[in-house]
Amino acid sequence: MFNSSIMASIMNMKADLYIQQNYQDENTGAITREWVYDKTIQCKVEPIKSGGASTRGDSKAFDKGSIGGYTEKLQLRVKSLELLSKRWRISGIKGADGNQVWVEIDKFDTPDTIFEVFSSHAVLDPFGKVSYFEAVLQRVPVQSNDKTDHRQ
Repeated sequence: MFNSSIMASIMNMKADLYIQQNYQDENTGAITREWVYDKTIQCKVEPIKSGGASTRGDSKAFDKGSIGGYTEKLQLRVKSLELLSKRWRISGIKGADGNQVWVEIDKFDTPDTIFEVFSSHAVLDPFGKVSYFEAVLQRVPVQSNDKTDHRQ
């Protein structure tokens, strides 16, 4: 990998990593999923530019949901020194100045936006060594890390 001081200057943002843990209720047998904070990682996060008539300039796309409402789809590209699992979530993305970058402005107290890992892969240098890992994040439709029943 590249010199860590060079990578630290490039990856000047931070994000909180949440790991999925599943539990089974002793009484009902239902599986409960919970998102547990694991650690904060150094990264570089950028919105994904995508074209098309349904995409606005802020890289947000809106699809008609199954009930007739609209679903906001926001995708980000994150570069980090860790390979991210699709079973993880990312939230609390902060810029180099320590301020929140993506928030839910229409919610009380403007909490951080929660993203799920959509894909993740290694990026190689010209000599075939891993330079860093790149992942695509997608905004989670239900903005909550509370316990959820497996049927929801």
